[in-house]
Amino acid sequence: MKTVAHLSDLHFGRTDGRVVAALLHDLQHQRPDLVIVSGDLTQRARSHQFAEARTFLSHCPAPTLVVPGNHDLEPLYRPWKRMFRPRAKFHKHLPGHEPFPAWADDSLVAIGLDSTRSLRWKSGALKGAHLDHLEATLDGASPEATKLVFLHHPPSTTSGGHPYEVLVEHGIDAVLTGHVHHAHVELINGVHGHSLVLVQATTACSTRLREDANGYCLLRFDAGHMEVAIRGWSGEVFHTIRHHWFEKRAGTWRTVPRPLHVFPA
Repeated sequence: MKTVAHLSDLHFGRTDGRVVAALLHDLQHQRPDLVIVSGDLTQRARSHQFAEARTFLSHCPAPTLVVPGNHDLEPLYRPWKRMFRPRAKFHKHLPGHEPFPAWADDSLVAIGLDSTRSLRWKSGALKGAHLDHLEATLDGASPEATKLVFLHHPPSTTSGGHPYEVLVEHGIDAVLTGHVHHAHVELINGVHGHSLVLVQATTACSTRLREDANGYCLLRFDAGHMEVAIRGWSGEVFHTIRHHWFEKRAGTWRTVPRPLHVFPA
């Protein structure tokens, strides 16, 4: 069994210190095999905000994979840097985090795609290079491995074809996103009978709240079964506020009514 913690929209520069400390404590308790952060680690891509994000990542209890969000690019009021070196600070201050992050073993493959675009602020897009990278990584993957893709913008907001359908047809089992500060889990069916699970995380520790409290997603995979727990901030601790369970039958994910494994409360 593999456990993945999915965080998004940390927005260092606009965080609550109590929530940050409690989040790290909860991650230590959950003991994930991998921590994925799907963008917006900073509020305004400033050096001290990246330094805070780097310190946070260094305290995570498992290997971390990150992709940038629109807030991690040089701001629009720096047009030269925004145009020609939009991710320079991201890569400078987060060394070791590759432009195309990936993690794999015999049971799990996780692939990061950078959906940010220098000429856009809120919307994102995927390019052919992303799909080339996806295909190359999947070529070496075990056929039995669970396959995850993570990116900042939900695929429905991207341009260039039908991103969900492309990811479904590549055999992706789950897509992890953020950006909208709202936790959401949905089964997405493709046109040829395959499917994937969309897992959208709210803001993990920022004060930039919308309709959800701070939170993150905890996913567990075991032999064709998937659990997704939404962990939310109560004001004192993180706790599970709802569960989703899925089972893969004949290559297609379906919802199931009860868990095979139960997350701690």
